[in-house]
Amino acid sequence: MYGQKGEVSDDPEFTIPLGVADIKREGTDATIVARSLMVPIALKAAEILQEQGVSCEVIDPRTIRPLDIGTIIESVKKTNRVVVAEESHPFCGVAAEISSEINERAFDYLDAPVKRVSGADVPMPYAKNLEDLAIPNVDRIVAAVREVAYL
Repeated sequence: MYGQKGEVSDDPEFTIPLGVADIKREGTDATIVARSLMVPIALKAAEILQEQGVSCEVIDPRTIRPLDIGTIIESVKKTNRVVVAEESHPFCGVAAEISSEINERAFDYLDAPVKRVSGADVPMPYAKNLEDLAIPNVDRIVAAVREVAYL
């Protein structure tokens, strides 16, 4: 679908459990919740931030219904800052729902407002140069983490 390649288990019985998030990277300063195409982009952003002295935990929810909000909340309790990244539109998107759940369940643990990094709120452009402007990228995620970390 996205032209992405990755490792796949040789075990024919291998399954990924529904409703269980995957902590892709441990961190202490901020949590980045990313799904789908944003996961590798969030991991690249976390590497850049690590070089700048900011340790980011990256969580891939893997499924959105059921959503493993417990893993996300535990990470927020640890880092006290969170950025939610997704490719789709900001209005009524999955990032909006995850942000709402975090605010309802972990508000007292937040040291900064939840920051969302989403696609531009426009019809998806066809031209590659405009598409690149509409889709979140590493720089936007890095900037969002720096904003919530007050850097």
